[in-house]
Amino acid sequence: MLSNAVAAALAGQAAVVVADATVALTDVLASLRTVSPDDAVIVLILPDVPAINRAMLLAALGPLAIELAPRRIAAIDVTTNAATERVIAAGQYLASACSITGQSLRVT
Repeated sequence: MLSNAVAAALAGQAAVVVADATVALTDVLASLRTVSPDDAVIVLILPDVPAINRAMLLAALGPLAIELAPRRIAAIDVTTNAATERVIAAGQYLASACSITGQSLRVT
């Protein structure tokens, strides 16, 4: 499963919050707010997330980064046929880039 592979690859570098079709948008936001302020957070937006929820998550990313600072927040917007290795590489980049917060990468 993609979310497990990403979480394992980023263990110790960043917390991973998964957004998929089974998780309410409010639960994703609540999960972001519970992560330690010392951690980086990667929001993994899986392909089955409805378009309106995807758009709202991506639009909220910047304001959330401001609200939850000094915690760094970034998102990976995953498309249907994205290779696991590419998603992991994007996550590792975002987790290690100390000056990046409130940004997203779309992985195809």
